[in-house]
Amino acid sequence: MNVRTLSPDLLADVEAVIDDCFQEVSDRIGGVEGFDAVWDHVHRGAEGGKLLRPRLLLTAHRAFADEVSGTVVQAAAALELLHLAFLLHDDVIDRDLVRRGGPNLVALRRDAARAAGADEATALRYGESCAILAGDLLLSAAHRLIAALDEPAAHRGVIRRILGDAIDAAVVGEHADVLLGVRGEADEEAILRTMEFKTARYSFSAPLRIGALLGGAAPSAVEALGFIGSTIGIAFQARDDVLGVFGDPQQTGKSVLSDLREGKVTLLIANARTHPEWEAVADLFGDAALDEDGAAVLRAAIERAGGLARTEAVISGLVAEARASMLLANLPAALIADLEHVIAGATERHR
Repeated sequence: MNVRTLSPDLLADVEAVIDDCFQEVSDRIGGVEGFDAVWDHVHRGAEGGKLLRPRLLLTAHRAFADEVSGTVVQAAAALELLHLAFLLHDDVIDRDLVRRGGPNLVALRRDAARAAGADEATALRYGESCAILAGDLLLSAAHRLIAALDEPAAHRGVIRRILGDAIDAAVVGEHADVLLGVRGEADEEAILRTMEFKTARYSFSAPLRIGALLGGAAPSAVEALGFIGSTIGIAFQARDDVLGVFGDPQQTGKSVLSDLREGKVTLLIANARTHPEWEAVADLFGDAALDEDGAAVLRAAIERAGGLARTEAVISGLVAEARASMLLANLPAALIADLEHVIAGATERHR
């Protein structure tokens, strides 16, 4: 994500708080029944992330405040822990075994169980259980950080509500995403709503709102940033879906076959499958054995049916809406410039 340069020291401070959280959990319960090995895998898997949510929080904060306190860094770290929790749960829901180009926690703990003599089904169940339980611990750690913020009670209450609302939205958004797969079809409105709830609110809206609030911004600016963040976040997810089919795996680090094999209903598919062009290739979509030749046929059909063009138009419309809202909200010029960098990073990226 191309957010205008933040001090490396600030991001290092966020990472230090995250490391401290991992250590605190380890000190409390890490040695119980071998959980230390699980928690160590989680900690190592957290390293090297983009820190998108902390960056957004810090970006919003610096627009309204001159100095960054430990409280702000702590809140930024809490949002990263929340994200890490959702990644672990998401891998279980999606039955993924890879994260950031390597084996994820499910795969690592499955392999450990197999090495100890467990059969395949038992080992996989153990790996998935570890991911669910570790994700729960990370959610708890995020709440602990927010509860310990050195802020007036009223501020802490608002931040807790923002965090709670983001978690609520992510849960129902994830459920909606799974349900889309069950039904196998959805209209554009349902897909956009799912993207907002599952990703945009916790990844973009909440960080911007919390950062602005801690920086002393007026309530109107905080709420405006919430809407702007959600709008940018939906565009971010739409671009992610495009890259999931048309991207370069060497740049994205992600397969361009998995969404097509899964039969994932995105804007690309929702807008392509209404075209007569789709009928001839429909059997390929959702084929678990789909190869690159079949995927190329599907990509061509999506383009000819207008799915790609419509998705690009939706992304452009969302960007225009976010930009209009930025101007109407009378935000500081420096923040508008920062948000332009965020928009570019969210929608013009190749990875």
